[in-house]
Amino acid sequence: MPKVVDHDERRRELMEASWQVIADEGLESLTMRKIAAAAGCTTGRLTHYFANREELVLAALKAAYDAAAIRMAAALEADGTPRERLLTMLEETLPLDEVRLREWKIWIAFWGAAAADASLAGENDTRHDRWREALLPLIREIAPESDADYEATRLIGIVDGLGLQAAIRPTAQNRNRAQTVLATHLRSLGKN
Repeated sequence: MPKVVDHDERRRELMEASWQVIADEGLESLTMRKIAAAAGCTTGRLTHYFANREELVLAALKAAYDAAAIRMAAALEADGTPRERLLTMLEETLPLDEVRLREWKIWIAFWGAAAADASLAGENDTRHDRWREALLPLIREIAPESDADYEATRLIGIVDGLGLQAAIRPTAQNRNRAQTVLATHLRSLGKN
């Protein structure tokens, strides 16, 4: 009887391996051979799922953003005031633990590559637009008189800056500072 292969699980394993290579060595070091080695498979098996490096890079970026989006959606549906849910949602994107730190290392690598690669830049824009759209309903609840799109853009900029600092120097102090600055900013939202 032929072996039953869970292709979704195999793709997830390959994605995990690519994330680890990117987080440890950077996007410029990502090769099909390194990913295959990290996944414990052959490059032939890898190319069964991803035709080339570019396809794998784009899939890795999408998967990293999707992982954060799932956590953000759960925060959006959780109990709490709109301000509490927005804080939780935004904290889900900060590098406050090893999983999110790895995601940030991946995002930082992609942001650098996106400066010279239009397809990566476009994918990054799409993901940021989705993030902005997810923030708008809560911002409108918290600060109905504000320009919600402006506030969403400002929040994304704040989170990007705080996250970048906490990812580059992943100390407890930087993680705590990121949470404190974000919480303080959210308390002022809609009170001007």
